[in-house]
This record gives sequence, C-alpha cells and structure tokens, in this order.
Amino acid sequence: MFVHNKLRLLEFNNKRKQKYSDEFLLKVSPLAITKYIQRKENFSLSWRAARAVADAKISEVYRDLVLEEEQLNLQEETIEGECNERK
Repeated sequence: MFVHNKLRLLEFNNKRKQKYSDEFLLKVSPLAITKYIQRKENFSLSWRAARAVADAKISEVYRDLVLEEEQLNLQEETIEGECNERK
C-alpha cells in the first residue's frame, strides 16, 4: 500500500499543448523536399546541394513559425508598470 501511494505522487501531467512550430518540425520530410528541389532544377543540383537547400528552407520556415508564436505570446501578456527616467 505504501509503495502504491508513493507512485501516485510521481504521476505527471504531460498534456502540454504542442506548438505548431514543433509539430511542423516533426512532420516535415527533408528527403521529400530534396527530391522536389532536384526535380525543379532538372537534376542539375547534386543531392548534397539539394539537401542543403532543403535544410535551409526548413530552418527558415521553422524560424518564422517560432517568431510568430513568440510574438503572439508577447501580445497576450499584459505588463503593467511604471518607468521613471533618471536625469
């Protein structure tokens, strides 16, 4: 009985809402994007170069999503205070 009560205390609530940027990063397929880039360029780019372009595009989109989410978080927060300038 004592062990059961102890385990109950260690339960965690992992129902944290996942942000869209993190979901995007988990679901995006760099290989599919690489294949698309190679087809778009008529296979003139090497696989390595196409993969680098794909990774750069994924990073750019992820950056924009994170910055957008953080901007929304800042707008939702209310900061009240007073600023006194020193002379």
